[in-house]
Amino acid sequence: MKYLFVFMLLVLLQNVGAQNNSEYKIISSNLGSSGSSASIQTEKGTYKVSQSIGQASVIGTHQSNGYYLRQGYQQPLGKVKILQDFNYELVAKVFPNPFKNAINISFSSPMQKNISVLLFDINARLIRSQNFLPAQQIQLQLNDMAMGTYFLRVSSGKKRFNTKVIKI
Repeated sequence: MKYLFVFMLLVLLQNVGAQNNSEYKIISSNLGSSGSSASIQTEKGTYKVSQSIGQASVIGTHQSNGYYLRQGYQQPLGKVKILQDFNYELVAKVFPNPFKNAINISFSSPMQKNISVLLFDINARLIRSQNFLPAQQIQLQLNDMAMGTYFLRVSSGKKRFNTKVIKI
């Protein structure tokens, strides 16, 4: 509590000092997570200024049923139009996990493009690469591999799926 009081006192003194300086003028200041914005009118035009302290969230714009969701602290001042919404998520189930000899990969939607499967060890070295024709379920034989933790990357077209698998 003592440190919070000292911090707030320093911020207050800094703002008071800045306001008294004839060369600089703080239009708006905010220590909250959402930041602030202001319009500044000058001889050369009107400027919109937006500020934020940190960016601790994901950013992006998504649209559904006529509603727009904009994530992140810094938001555009005007309307945003999404030309095309991309879905790069490949929904799949990997079983059994942990496994002994083979794993099955089952896809929730029909696969229309070839399937690529990459298997990496915990040091991100490529251990296995295998391609499959489009199918609803594929099986990957891994009986020649050592016990351990591996990372599986499955892709089909532009869609991707990543998961961790454990061989026992």
